[in-house]
Amino acid sequence: MKCAKAIIGLAFALGTQVEAAEITVISTGGARAVMTSLVPEFERKSGHKVGIDFGTPGNMRDRLLQGEAADIAVAIAAILPDLENAGRIAPGTRMEFAASYVGVVVRAGAPKPDVSTPDSLKQAVLAAKTVALSDPKAGTQLGATFIRAADRLGFGADLQSRTKFILGPGSDVAAAVARGEADLGVTLISEILPVSGAALAGELPSSIMPPTVIHAFLMSGAKDAETARAFLDFLRSPDATKIIEAKGMKPGPR
Repeated sequence: MKCAKAIIGLAFALGTQVEAAEITVISTGGARAVMTSLVPEFERKSGHKVGIDFGTPGNMRDRLLQGEAADIAVAIAAILPDLENAGRIAPGTRMEFAASYVGVVVRAGAPKPDVSTPDSLKQAVLAAKTVALSDPKAGTQLGATFIRAADRLGFGADLQSRTKFILGPGSDVAAAVARGEADLGVTLISEILPVSGAALAGELPSSIMPPTVIHAFLMSGAKDAETARAFLDFLRSPDATKIIEAKGMKPGPR
């Protein structure tokens, strides 16, 4: 296998073609912005093709536990124990791919409130008529986690009286703010930056909302494990690191 990796790596370096293959990736929606940039770059460098599909964490967990086929999965840490217990993760392949930090989104052109401290975040919430959060029914817990953080910081009731739950991923939260359906929203920065009409007001301190760590791994029973491993290797490359950082995420350990 080390020899196969070396051959694929040499093909990348020389720009030569290896026999084209196609792999399937299923990814959490929180990594959509970065994955839709990484996949074309891998395809360009390798000559291989990658089919990719996205879902919320809960949707991903259910699909994979029901046996949906994939070569690679890109998932948040919260669903990994269930997948490991079901034997769906190939042993020794899991890696921390990137960390996505939580931010506050406002409509483009609107004033950007200070959200750098618990007190300033509370004031921003109190100044808003409506705060958009992802609905847990969509299979993501970020909105519920933020409400618990607000409870801990003493403004949970104020937040809940202003909350507008959005039945979709964080990009839908940002889009709702961009359309004027809420004064601000809270979601992953990586899901704010690609949305037209939305603007990042600021990153929340990790003491308020810790980053979401995203893992990538080979699925057990992958139909093309060699090409899938080459894709995982690419995710650790300097070229991938540049893309990850450009999309508002921070790369995992290399």
